[in-house]
Amino acid sequence: MKKIAIVRYNLSKIGGAEKVAINMANEFSQNHKTYLISILLNEDKNINYDISSDVEVESFFYGDLRVRKVIIPAMLKLRKHLIKNEIDVVFSIAPATNIIIFLATLGLNIKTVFCDHHSLEFQDTFSREIQRYIGAKFFDKIVTLTEEDKNRYRKDFSLRNEKVTSIYNWMEDINNIPAYTNKSKSIITVGRIEYQKGYDYLAKAIVNVLSKYKDWEWDIYGSGNEQIKQDLITELDKGGVLSRVHFKGNVNGTENIYPGHSIYVMTSRYEGLPLVLLEAKQYGLPIVSFKCPTGPSEIVLDEENGYLVDNYDVDYMSRKISDLIENENLRLKFSDESMKDTEKFSKKKIIKQWEDLIEEMTGE
Repeated sequence: MKKIAIVRYNLSKIGGAEKVAINMANEFSQNHKTYLISILLNEDKNINYDISSDVEVESFFYGDLRVRKVIIPAMLKLRKHLIKNEIDVVFSIAPATNIIIFLATLGLNIKTVFCDHHSLEFQDTFSREIQRYIGAKFFDKIVTLTEEDKNRYRKDFSLRNEKVTSIYNWMEDINNIPAYTNKSKSIITVGRIEYQKGYDYLAKAIVNVLSKYKDWEWDIYGSGNEQIKQDLITELDKGGVLSRVHFKGNVNGTENIYPGHSIYVMTSRYEGLPLVLLEAKQYGLPIVSFKCPTGPSEIVLDEENGYLVDNYDVDYMSRKISDLIENENLRLKFSDESMKDTEKFSKKKIIKQWEDLIEEMTGE
């Protein structure tokens, strides 16, 4: 049994990286002593996903604090925690915690793993570039979500092949998934309302589609940037379709989200390996998604269980959604093929890859 620490900057947020960090902690805790560390939490100290009682959770600060404001005190608190609990391996979930972990582990016999849960294509700030550079050059191992990013890391940072590996997000084992119904006239999109998710493009697609098909509706699950949400509402209202678009907010449990819908649509500018597409596949939903970096091309089989659309081509995306709306048999065919090529995302297989990595890192 090894002692594992999984570190995320703010586990109060709702998103794929937070969900993955908690999923990893829950699974690791079955075979290892596992600590889940959130550098900070929101004032209400809330974490939105279920955490196993076998996982020890710790946070250092509360409130909305920027990374640069807490680097030194967080590093000192983390270093103390790692030494006290004799941690063997520490996992950094996304770039933001890299510098804190790097400083906290200096001179200590602790292995470090940087798990990059965004596409390397996403370099929005100089600080993120620095964070990634630290992970690439000073951590013992880098884990990407896709083969595409694995190869880019090796090339862009001139890294040895063995320093970088890719491990997919896994599909959760779900029992009693209801049968897909191609009679539903409801489309679904799930994701935080923020720039990354391309809601400006989604607005155009919704107007194009719902203006043409008056008996169809669209559900949006997620919360986030209020200005982006308001801009979305304004566009939908101008397009005359707002009454048939339903903002569902944050809802726990995939069984409360995906059933009863007919098509899944994603307009993200970039992703890592989008959990929402894996979840949509599990519930048999045909998918129409931008072919953004990275993930959709490794999840969706174009014209077999969904459509991959060139980035930002909203008109073509709208046509592909229309093709599915107008053809119930095509929707059913895509649904029947939804689980094709998903063995690589099986939970058992992915957990084995993580266990092999821990074994490799600890020399046992």
